[in-house]
Amino acid sequence: MEFPKKFFHDRAILILITLIAILVVIGVSLVFLRFDVSKNPTTIVAYRPNISGSSYQSGKPIDIYSLAVFMVVTSGLALVLSARTYVIRRFVSIFILTSTVFLLILSTIVANALISLQ
Repeated sequence: MEFPKKFFHDRAILILITLIAILVVIGVSLVFLRFDVSKNPTTIVAYRPNISGSSYQSGKPIDIYSLAVFMVVTSGLALVLSARTYVIRRFVSIFILTSTVFLLILSTIVANALISLQ
């Protein structure tokens, strides 16, 4: 895919891409460095208070690792979508990158909360 010529010359775009890269590194390293499979073969992957009995739902370790994959895929798709929409509207491109920053912050918080329940 070819990026628009002015896409990487826009300061707001560059700041958001840098912020996304930093958040992806923090989120993925948090998942891979803090999560220890040897503590428990099953892990808590969800909290659902409307289910009778235990509110915590257990799952496999791949469910936690999929959060790191989600962060990488989301940031990659946001970069591609924002580059493609930059030629149409600059504001839409900035909105896509800003919403990705918000999504990465939330997914890092959720991953940290689930890992700390171990």
